[in-house]
Amino acid sequence: GDERVGPTAVTEFATMLLERYDSDAWVRRLVDTRALTMVPAANALGYSNGVRTENLIDPNRDFSWDQRADRCMQTVAARSINEIWLRHVFQLSVTFHGGASLIAYPWGDTIHCNFQSYYCRSGWTAPDKTGMDMLVTSMAAYVGRFGNVDNYVTGALNDPDVIYPVNGGMEDWAYGGSWSRPGPVSCSTGGRYTGATTYGNVTHRAVNLLVETADAKTPDSSTLGGSADVFRAGGGSAGDGHVTRNVRLCLLLAEAVQPYVEIVSPNSLPTSISGGMNFTVTFRVGGAFTLDEAKVLCIPEGGGDSVCQASPVTAQALWSRGRRPDSFTLQVTVNLDVVGPAVVKLVVRAKVDQSWALNTREESYLGMPQSHLVRARTDGNWFGHVEQSIVQGQVWFSSDPVTLNVNRRRKLSTARKL
Repeated sequence: GDERVGPTAVTEFATMLLERYDSDAWVRRLVDTRALTMVPAANALGYSNGVRTENLIDPNRDFSWDQRADRCMQTVAARSINEIWLRHVFQLSVTFHGGASLIAYPWGDTIHCNFQSYYCRSGWTAPDKTGMDMLVTSMAAYVGRFGNVDNYVTGALNDPDVIYPVNGGMEDWAYGGSWSRPGPVSCSTGGRYTGATTYGNVTHRAVNLLVETADAKTPDSSTLGGSADVFRAGGGSAGDGHVTRNVRLCLLLAEAVQPYVEIVSPNSLPTSISGGMNFTVTFRVGGAFTLDEAKVLCIPEGGGDSVCQASPVTAQALWSRGRRPDSFTLQVTVNLDVVGPAVVKLVVRAKVDQSWALNTREESYLGMPQSHLVRARTDGNWFGHVEQSIVQGQVWFSSDPVTLNVNRRRKLSTARKL
């Protein structure tokens, strides 16, 4: 309630999406292809009163995870978020706080912690660590710094170089509530919330990030920034600030929900092709952090093998420089030596972020990743469904197809008529 940057950043993010929808292609893509749920101030009472608590109870310790059964889901803030989670399948989420400067991911409880004084000595590694770590590292670079305010610290919540363990935290609850044991608690706070915190296998598998927005819970208004430079990757402009860079964080959070491929300037492609013809295809891969492979295919309208050849793009980092990925250009050769199809569909397909689930990742001893975010891009059989909310796994992601007509010609005969 008394941590002010987060609610302002969420409100400004929503405003920016509305105001720039018609003029900015990236914003329009995010609005059209993502289901975004925003709760600017879950602790509305605390926000109104300028205090941390809701009726003297801290919502930050009120979730049904690593908490006493009689001390969870007591606040309207926690119960409201619980109701939202019960009706959706979220891949990514973020909780904004204040009092430090960091972006952190699970684990952050006392269960996954070998204590040394107040802090953890070890034990905080989660099975989705590789993906979560790449995500927050890229976020910190994109969000950037300004003035005397440095880049966000990143890492696991229980890492003593990042922050400290808590009971009843939302981050682990949202991430592990559907699959991890121990951790979940069946609350006994009475009424509707006695037994309302036993979850199925789908709802609580979100990568939920903690963002401590600023060292001061209510920073001076001169450090909040403005909207003019919100798209400036890495920050650092005169108009940057605490709110500006966290609106930027929301942009990348929405971007990262699902990978996609888009052909740049599809109208510049040839409208018709013929055997031996060469042309270029420029494309961009978004919503991902490593491009494992991308290839161009020209699929005959009735099906069959591709009639185009192009060397694939492989092993490319996408967000490593703290800005939106560059586009890629491939030289394509048309392979049509015989009478071919009348029409082909040109698509670019990409495979991304496969290291997030490989057995060679650091935390592979913990088994396969468990979050929707990781499995939905590395496991084609992954599926989750709650009411109208669905997550479907796939490994290859395709651009919208571009229709190309084929100049057909007969195969030349090598026989001579005598």
